[in-house]
Amino acid sequence: MDTAGVAEAIGVFISGWNDHDLVRHFSVFAEDADFVDVVGRRMRGRAEIFADQSARHAQRFAESSVRTLDLDIRMLREDVALAHYRWEMVGDRGPGGTGCGVRRGIFTFTLCHEAGDWLVVAAHNTESVV
Repeated sequence: MDTAGVAEAIGVFISGWNDHDLVRHFSVFAEDADFVDVVGRRMRGRAEIFADQSARHAQRFAESSVRTLDLDIRMLREDVALAHYRWEMVGDRGPGGTGCGVRRGIFTFTLCHEAGDWLVVAAHNTESVV
């Protein structure tokens, strides 16, 4: 089972964020991906996700970075994986621009192996208070 390939895709997602390269960040999302963000807004399709998240990144996340607290990958089939990525973020300016301190949360990703690549077909981000 190809957990290394799944971890590599999640790594591209993380490094794209930290390098503030949102094209690379979302390059691991399928064209028809579904995404529920940390405040519960659902977006459909890479183009919609990219447009929304790029605007937010330019405003409040331009100086942010994330680090991995934990990455757990479970292969559901040879071509389908479930990944839980616990993250910690610093540098979020917050909605009012005054900063948010350290934030933590967890992404749940469903990935499919398509045309030689692992692509996120669904993602859900949740803020953690623990």
